[in-house]
Amino acid sequence: MRSVLLILSVIVAGFFSMNVAVAAQWQMPLANDARHFQTELAMRFAKEVKLVTSGRVSIRPYPSGKLFKGEQIFGAVRNDLVPIGARLMSALERESLMLQLDALPYLARSYLDSFKLYKASKVQIDKILTVKGVKLLYAVPWPAQGLYSRVRLDSVAEFKGLKFRPYNDITAEFGEKLGFLSVVVAANKLAKTLRRKQLDVMFGSSLAASAYPLQKNFAYWYDIKAWRPKEMVVINLKQWQALSKEDRVAVLAVAKKVESQGWLRSKQVAEQSRARLINQGVIVGEFSVEMQSEIESIGLSLVQQWLQKVGDPGRYLLERYLKL
Repeated sequence: MRSVLLILSVIVAGFFSMNVAVAAQWQMPLANDARHFQTELAMRFAKEVKLVTSGRVSIRPYPSGKLFKGEQIFGAVRNDLVPIGARLMSALERESLMLQLDALPYLARSYLDSFKLYKASKVQIDKILTVKGVKLLYAVPWPAQGLYSRVRLDSVAEFKGLKFRPYNDITAEFGEKLGFLSVVVAANKLAKTLRRKQLDVMFGSSLAASAYPLQKNFAYWYDIKAWRPKEMVVINLKQWQALSKEDRVAVLAVAKKVESQGWLRSKQVAEQSRARLINQGVIVGEFSVEMQSEIESIGLSLVQQWLQKVGDPGRYLLERYLKL
């Protein structure tokens, strides 16, 4: 009898040790600091995932690029160096031109249009990412990109020769078509470049001034509402498939909830950060109707170029978007 109990105790102990072994303990690298609204959303996501899976999936966020820098995160997730992470979608344009979508100037002019574009493209984007070995969980936009400037600008002709820092291929093309002169600056050298006044203008949302002291370097911020880039949270496909069906359903439910909250939060942050710029002494305004129309026309020419490059997949996507 004693030997039977011993065998049973070994089996039970083995069963519980197996359960502990399959519990997912995930590191989640994030580029933004802990106070950033995108980071706060990711932390909320991690907390709720642990709750709904009863600890079977435990995610520990690492803000401020402490685990991997922003440009390293997608590769780290794809190569299973970490199971999950967040990355700006348009920063992955060299993975696929389709990922440039939400950085195309004036394709989506409002949060509502941006959400429609996301809805029209989500399945297609997810398929592209799946081929890369990752799965899209949720995506939340940044506030709309505006234009910081050291000097007042009253015409597009005044853009010619002003130095700016592009942060992807689309911003480089857009800026150069507007007449700006590209200056390549690594992210870790941007603060020094700004202090030395080596940039005249810069694309960035009103929120960007919370990461860099832009209010000290630029007297003006023009609300041109050029595009709303999305931050994506993605998971390694093998890690995703290793989860039970129950946990996958639970994680997706949390992702959907946080995504919905994130879109609303982004809009609030846009309004708050615009007001903060004004309080900090930055002159916040908009260009004249004629000037804005000229800028938008140049931006939309890039959409046409993009369509020529991506072909039918892009055309079908935009047809779905326009029908929403």
